[in-house]
Amino acid sequence: MKQRIGIAILVCAAMFACTPNNVKTDAAIAKIMDSAGMKGCFALMENGSGQFTISDLSMYKDSAYAPLATFFALPSLIALDRGYINHNAATWITTDSTNYYVSLMEKISRADLIKTIDSIHYGKGIISASMNDFWKDASLRITADEQLGFIKKLYFNELPFQKRSQDMYKKMILKEDNAGYKLSYIQGIDASKAAWIMGYVEENKHPYFFVMHATTIQSNKTPIDVLKSILLQQGFLKGVR
Repeated sequence: MKQRIGIAILVCAAMFACTPNNVKTDAAIAKIMDSAGMKGCFALMENGSGQFTISDLSMYKDSAYAPLATFFALPSLIALDRGYINHNAATWITTDSTNYYVSLMEKISRADLIKTIDSIHYGKGIISASMNDFWKDASLRITADEQLGFIKKLYFNELPFQKRSQDMYKKMILKEDNAGYKLSYIQGIDASKAAWIMGYVEENKHPYFFVMHATTIQSNKTPIDVLKSILLQQGFLKGVR
């Protein structure tokens, strides 16, 4: 019985894995990133079919980098579970700073952060003794593929946190909500202009998950500018999907 369960789990996992049959490489995405002076990768996954549209498949699957501020999703979810973050949306502006999250992680404790990382198989590496830098100094690293898996699990309330906490966090990362679409994302950028942005766009109540990582940005365009250019090129943000 256990063997059958294990096989079933592997089959389900494989449904949304990158394979030669469900991956399309789109050179237009790389062109948009190049024009913005951005070197990196991008992936978009259509949930219903499991189809991936990707720029730089090798980097997407195999290259791991510091999560930067996207890591703050974990202490946020722990804090929502424990009541450290007020569920009143009017107070969320106070969470929008690195200093806030450093103090929050110290309150949660290094041991509990490590336990959470292990429970959801988040990236590789360790939380160093200093709580100030581990999420940006590459002592902890994560791939774009793992980031996409994380955001997808969040959307479907499949992370090991209370449903209410996951729903609340999804409200915190909802950036645009209009008649045509909803756009939600988490981002992080460091002083060297390495950047992450990951999230999902919903049109007609159907989610499409995305992740973008840049090792460098050599222009004045922000990761959000580039993301929106790619989404528009893919036919999103027009309310016609």
